[in-house]
Amino acid sequence: MQELSAAMPALDPSSQQHQQMTPGASLRRRAPSVLALALLTAFACSKPSDRLAVSGQVMLNGAPLDSGSIRFTSQGEGRLVASGAMIQGGIYSIPQAKGLLPGTYQVEIYSPDNSAPPVMIRQAPGGPGIPVAPERIPPEYNSASNKTIEVSREGNNQFDFNIASQRGK
Repeated sequence: MQELSAAMPALDPSSQQHQQMTPGASLRRRAPSVLALALLTAFACSKPSDRLAVSGQVMLNGAPLDSGSIRFTSQGEGRLVASGAMIQGGIYSIPQAKGLLPGTYQVEIYSPDNSAPPVMIRQAPGGPGIPVAPERIPPEYNSASNKTIEVSREGNNQFDFNIASQRGK
C-alpha cells in the first residue's frame, strides 16, 4: 500500500490543481456572467405590447358607482378581444398588460343590487328558477347595450359613463 501512496501525490487544498477539481468552483466563477447573459436575453427578446391601458369613471344617478364591473368586447371583423375590470368607488382601470388593442368595443356595465330582494331567473319557460340580485344598471348599458368606445394609440383612452337609472338608486 505504501508504494501506491507514493505514486499518487497528495492534493494541497490551497493548490490551483485542487481548486480546478472542486465541484461548483467553476459555476461560482461563471455565475455573474451567466446571470448577466440571462437578463440581457430576457430584455432583448421581449417585444412591446400592442395593448393599451383603459380607465375611467362610472357615475350612477350623479354619484360614483360604489361597486360593479365593466367589460369591453371588440366589434367588427378580426380576432375577438375582450377585457374588463371591477368598478370600485366609481373608478375602473385596466392595465396595459391586460388592456385593449386599438379598435371599437361594445361596453357592458353591471352592478347587482344586493340589498334588494332577489328575483327569479328562468333558463326555460316552466324550468327551475335561479334567485339573483336585481341589476341596478339599465339594460341599455349591459344586456341590451349599444354603447361603444373607440380605443386609439393617440388618445388617453379614458372613458367615463354617467348612467341614469329609472329605479332612482
